[in-house]
Amino acid sequence: MSKTVWIDLENSPHVPFFLPWIPRIREAGHDVVLTARDLSQTHELLRLHGLEFEPVGGHGGGSKLLKASRTLGRAHELVRRLHRRKIDLALGHGSRAQVVAAWWMRIPRVTLLDYEYVSLRLFGLLSTKVFFPESVPAAVLIARGIPRRKLVFYPGFKEQAYLDPEVDRPQPAEPPLILIRPPARRAHYHTEKSERLYQMIVEKLATEATNAQVLFLPRYADEVGELKRLVKRYPHFSLPEGPEPARDLLLKASLVISGGGTMVREAAVLGIPAVSFFGGPVGGVDRALAGMGRLEMLRDETDVARLARRMPPAPGRPGREPSPSESPGASTPAQEHTLPQARLVRDVLMERLSTYL
Repeated sequence: MSKTVWIDLENSPHVPFFLPWIPRIREAGHDVVLTARDLSQTHELLRLHGLEFEPVGGHGGGSKLLKASRTLGRAHELVRRLHRRKIDLALGHGSRAQVVAAWWMRIPRVTLLDYEYVSLRLFGLLSTKVFFPESVPAAVLIARGIPRRKLVFYPGFKEQAYLDPEVDRPQPAEPPLILIRPPARRAHYHTEKSERLYQMIVEKLATEATNAQVLFLPRYADEVGELKRLVKRYPHFSLPEGPEPARDLLLKASLVISGGGTMVREAAVLGIPAVSFFGGPVGGVDRALAGMGRLEMLRDETDVARLARRMPPAPGRPGREPSPSESPGASTPAQEHTLPQARLVRDVLMERLSTYL
């Protein structure tokens, strides 16, 4: 029997994540309804891929009270837009507004998450099921408010649902390309430590990465002015000219630096040197990737000082070859054994999702 799946996209990384799900759900004979919040480049990326969607809501920044108020406001708007439709499943990646709206409309709710130190109690209370990668400890999730009966685990990492190291082969640009993404300043898990490390990294890139192109990928529209001033000051700094799929940029990169989040994990999964300066609690996914040697965590000023060894060498000067334990992008037999195949991750996710269709 044909059913309707409602997917809500609250942030730009959700677009590539759900892209492969949409055709697979439709191939199974079901309809897909998309709603999207106007944050970062979410709308632009959906249009870039030719996907129809309903725009609902913007950023919920500010104090916790203001964020909660805007979440409830967006949930109310989602109910108003969708309550006349026959929807059989609400599917989202950490969308609080969707969970509230779907609970109100009595629609089964499947939430995917991959970081255990966000506020989880709403999902534990209102979601029907909550999917997490196996690298996140169940005991931590239960302690933070998700009942064991609601937890569903899958192998590997969410980034493997749409990226496959066997297919997506890096082709580094020349001059070398360094991607850097500022910290998530409006997220409730943002810390002053992340901000301090970011400023130190920018200073180091300004003086020690002059042989590379340093491309800043802003998270929020109001960051662009600040970044334009940096670009004007340093000729090797730049900003994107328009929306571009993250995969295309990643495959050109020689180094990816980010204040945590999806992009740095995408690089780690693909074997591209990846560095995180996230100053909050390190989650199970990042711990697993770091344990495989695929992700380097910068946790203090001393770590930032060692960032130079990751930078592409200047022309005519060979760079120091890092040891295997220092190479987050190195692909060793042990890493290949530890990282499950992307096809397995996709198939397991779809199989476990199909239970609710």
